[in-house]
Amino acid sequence: MSDQNHPCRGDLPVVAVATLARITLWTVLMLALWCLVPAAFGWQVTTVASDSMAPAIRSGDVVAAAPVAPGDVEPGHVLLVDDPDHDDRLRLHRLERIEADGLRLRGDANTAADSSLVAPEAVHGVGMLRVPWVGLPGLWLGTGELAPLVGVVVVAGLAIALTRLDRPIRRGEPCRRCGSPRWQAGEHTVDASETTDPSSIIRGVAAAGVIAVALTSTPTPSDAAFSAQTGSAATLATDLFPACFAGPQLDSPTLAWDFGEPRGTSVRDVSGHGEVGTMISGPRRNDGPCGGNPSMNFGVTDARVQSSVRQTAPQTFTVEVWFRTDRAQGRLIGFSSDSVVASPSKDRHLFVDANGKLRFGVQGDKGWRYADVSTTTVTDGAWHHAVGSFTAGSLDLYLDGVLQQHRDDAQALQSYTGSWRVGRESLDGWAGQPSSFTFIGDLDTARTYDTALDAAAVREHFAAGR
Repeated sequence: MSDQNHPCRGDLPVVAVATLARITLWTVLMLALWCLVPAAFGWQVTTVASDSMAPAIRSGDVVAAAPVAPGDVEPGHVLLVDDPDHDDRLRLHRLERIEADGLRLRGDANTAADSSLVAPEAVHGVGMLRVPWVGLPGLWLGTGELAPLVGVVVVAGLAIALTRLDRPIRRGEPCRRCGSPRWQAGEHTVDASETTDPSSIIRGVAAAGVIAVALTSTPTPSDAAFSAQTGSAATLATDLFPACFAGPQLDSPTLAWDFGEPRGTSVRDVSGHGEVGTMISGPRRNDGPCGGNPSMNFGVTDARVQSSVRQTAPQTFTVEVWFRTDRAQGRLIGFSSDSVVASPSKDRHLFVDANGKLRFGVQGDKGWRYADVSTTTVTDGAWHHAVGSFTAGSLDLYLDGVLQQHRDDAQALQSYTGSWRVGRESLDGWAGQPSSFTFIGDLDTARTYDTALDAAAVREHFAAGR
């Protein structure tokens, strides 16, 4: 006859906590060990020691760089090189351009390129894999920051202790509160060796030691000539590198899509706020070298990119995008309550109307729609810079850095939950409604802000370009 388990009241939360602790420990341990795997294939692994590559790469991230021939490096590659200013250090920066005397690098967070050129033979590899946070304990150990290091050890010890909470349950020991057996009488016997099991203590200590060694035995840190402070919403997962420099990020955008990824159907949010975009219905990247400034082509019916982050539609905001088209149709960027082609609620958008002019529209909390319109058409096939900003009593539309129209009659806007989108959305009922709601053309450098940018800021953004 097989054993039959009799759960005791309160067992489920204990098992859940212990299981979660085990999953957390194994996840951290596997990520730490994963950092060392590329070294077995000849890649160089390093821990990032500054924020000069923020927000894509942060202090404490572990980066694996694949070997590359000097002649194969291209602008946009993240290179691990010998630091030209410090003989005993490495530097992890992005290649901005190739000059006659060497390679000119720049950190993503820096406004200026590195002052010193890098010789081609000083390149160790091109960054291919990033594991966030795992190298922080090693950095703390190297800099003598004991407080956070002790904190990690304490948390690891607590997690290991939590993994043992459900041992009596898994062994079928009688409930300590009520004394009821967890197994049918005579079918399972718990002896003294099972309850004490000193080897389990040794295994727990060994596990803590392995975790500590894995987290603190990080490879040679890669330093940088500059550092910067920017916000980032990091995730505990390995990540591939973006292909190109992030576009301008003036005035702290809350969403920033540059469409410079090398592959895949996801669009990276280079603002650091985690608003990853998903390509839907066939938008296509205009691939090319970073110097050619890749963009996204919307040439297919219903093509769009939708943010993964759902939020309440903002009452104060700015939307911004660069675009080029020869068609008098389609939405450029806006807020949508759903990811379908025609969301139940949608506004806060820029679109090209039936007359080929640019419009910026919002919907008030009473259902009224308010829109600004440009003074000229935008269907000449050239790149244009579009900005729409709103705060209570001020609705402004800018085209190529110039204010097109201002309205002061819009106050509170309708409130609903949704997400930002570029590309196709229904424009049914809006003034200037085009015959097709699909934008046909190219979009680049899409931004949203939680403030209403003023005229001076918009002119600065236009001057900065794509």
